[in-house]
Amino acid sequence: MTLTLATLIIFAPAVVLIAVCILEHRQIAAFRRRLAVPLNWTPEFSVDRYRPMFRLLEDDDIRFLRSQPGATPALVKRLRRQRYQVFRGYLRSLESDFRQAVDGLTMVMLHSPSDRRDIARALIVSRVKFSIGVFRVRCRLSLYRWNVGHEPVAHLVSLFEGLQLELLALAPDPAAV
Repeated sequence: MTLTLATLIIFAPAVVLIAVCILEHRQIAAFRRRLAVPLNWTPEFSVDRYRPMFRLLEDDDIRFLRSQPGATPALVKRLRRQRYQVFRGYLRSLESDFRQAVDGLTMVMLHSPSDRRDIARALIVSRVKFSIGVFRVRCRLSLYRWNVGHEPVAHLVSLFEGLQLELLALAPDPAAV
């Protein structure tokens, strides 16, 4: 029995370490595939396409619907569920665009002739803030589904907009390449 416990104590951290290494290797490989984009790549991001998110979860339309004759609780629930699904689609798209902007800035940083620690720092801060913001929005979105409020997404969109502006300022000009 003691031998089994000692073996477990010795080998468990090794198994965890191997699993972490395998996961890290997969993430690096996925990152390299995403960075296989030519240097003259120009981002086609538009922050304006996320503006509908700002009012999608507002209660104005639901209050209006409730005031109409013939509006049933089932109809209100269906509208709320549909808006929830549309909002989730917007959020997935925003996450994808943010990831592409991060990858683009990483590519600019890696191909820069000088050390760009400023970009690395900005990327880390932006990614952490964005991840926390997405987590908050997802938590509040699940509450919205049951009519318990909503989370403003203006902060997430402004983080993406800042990253987009930085990418546009630092990305190489395709006409110059």
